[in-house]
Amino acid sequence: MKNILGDIFISIACYRDPEVIPTVKDAYDKSKYKKNIIFGVYAQMSDEDKNLDFSFIPEKQMRLMVKSNIRARGPTYARYLIYEKLYKNEMYYLQIDSHTRFVENWDEELVNMLHSLKANSVISTYPRGYHLNSNNLPTEKSMNVLKFKKIRNGIPILTSFVETLNEPKRNLFWAAGYSFCYGAIFKFVPFDPHLKNIFWGEEFLMSLRFYTHGIKIFTPHKNVVFTLWTRDYRHTFWELKNIIGSKFEIYGFLSFLRLCEIGKLYDIGFFKEKISKELEKYGVGSKKSCEDYYKISGLSEFIKNENYEKIISNIYLSLKNDL
Repeated sequence: MKNILGDIFISIACYRDPEVIPTVKDAYDKSKYKKNIIFGVYAQMSDEDKNLDFSFIPEKQMRLMVKSNIRARGPTYARYLIYEKLYKNEMYYLQIDSHTRFVENWDEELVNMLHSLKANSVISTYPRGYHLNSNNLPTEKSMNVLKFKKIRNGIPILTSFVETLNEPKRNLFWAAGYSFCYGAIFKFVPFDPHLKNIFWGEEFLMSLRFYTHGIKIFTPHKNVVFTLWTRDYRHTFWELKNIIGSKFEIYGFLSFLRLCEIGKLYDIGFFKEKISKELEKYGVGSKKSCEDYYKISGLSEFIKNENYEKIISNIYLSLKNDL
């Protein structure tokens, strides 16, 4: 029999990460309502990676999709596949990285936090970090709060500052590695399958789409999940640059053009035909405009001063023989 919590689906996109097994185990062991936790893991692994053993999780609570890492097309596309292939309309949707740790009874903490907000809310921020091979989590009470950092190669990049909160606080920015909300929200703002090999633009674009659809983002007021910020111990999907060649850069370029089109950052002209598929479904909403978001977030002046024509021309010239 289910309890009043409802089921929590945990979306984990993994690229050759040995921490994915400890992450799943920690989430399961520290949950209060274990029968309500459903894992959706998309593991992109090579032949030399160890076999994934999740036998400590009841079979009906583990949905595992394993593909060759050669077929990986970045985290944004991986999250789309998880939602489409593994998610089964559970009440709550928690998206985390494959290197995450939890406090005791984290599930109850997050659900209570979400219940204190309206249904169109998403709890998200950059988690505090944990250390590899350590069982101790940070004990600080202050939270990482997201803010705009700079525009790099045409894409707004986020950072964070520290603040002590007594309740969830409204924010304008979303973090891909820690997002908790009702699963139904992604029926209104679905994951875009046409953003392959994009990394830095994922958080900006989802922040913008949430805002224009009337979805409100909140910084949590308690440290419930933690992430491993170092990448030194694992492979990353950027290694595919040397494996699949120019296709890697082409995917990224087309996704960047799509980001520019969706965000109304620059009129991409004759490139539109290449990136215009399903823009109505995966674009911005109608409740607020992109201009509204840029103004309230402080991005307007930075975007206005960015030379998108030069950025796009330089990338195009380097790839035109392969496009």
